[in-house]
Amino acid sequence: MVPIRGDTAEEALYQRCIQGDSSAWSEFVRRYRKEVEDAVRLTFHRCLGRVPLDDVDNVTQEVYARLYDQGCRRLRSYQGRCPLSLWLKTMAIRMTLNYVTSEKRRGRFGFGSLEKLMLADPRVEEDPELAQERRDLSRMGDLLGRLEPLERAALKMFYFDGMTYRQMSSLLGIPVQTLGSMLSRARVKLRTLGRSPEET
Repeated sequence: MVPIRGDTAEEALYQRCIQGDSSAWSEFVRRYRKEVEDAVRLTFHRCLGRVPLDDVDNVTQEVYARLYDQGCRRLRSYQGRCPLSLWLKTMAIRMTLNYVTSEKRRGRFGFGSLEKLMLADPRVEEDPELAQERRDLSRMGDLLGRLEPLERAALKMFYFDGMTYRQMSSLLGIPVQTLGSMLSRARVKLRTLGRSPEET
């Protein structure tokens, strides 16, 4: 049984869903729909500067379809290492980014990479230090998986999704004033993990 932190009702609902209880699935969708939809809306806004409502509906439905497909195979992959709501939001963000990328290739949202859109937090000229940090993190991709889930999510949201602290706070449920120290600790951990034995 996958442990779900501090919420026995949520854990029971999760177990009923993966056991094929259709009424539980309907309840699951109702329970998390707003959080998932908000994550999708926010990601569209960060990418495009607007919220295309039909596309929000499409991606939100696709998130749930992916979770439900093949006997809830994707939902079963949840490991309980972070709150279920955070796991769902992160999945929704990634699926929205993939959707926008795919539609851009078709020319619907213009051409070019996401980095040229509002995805990169509108700082006009990006801070060179921030750009270097992102390049460093890209090279440490394999090590990201060794961080705590919240640390990993925060790093990806800030450096790769271009989110502000306020947006991250809303999605992660963490006070804004805590995020800076969390990102700093995560960067230190990555650098420590990336050192060779001779350097330690």
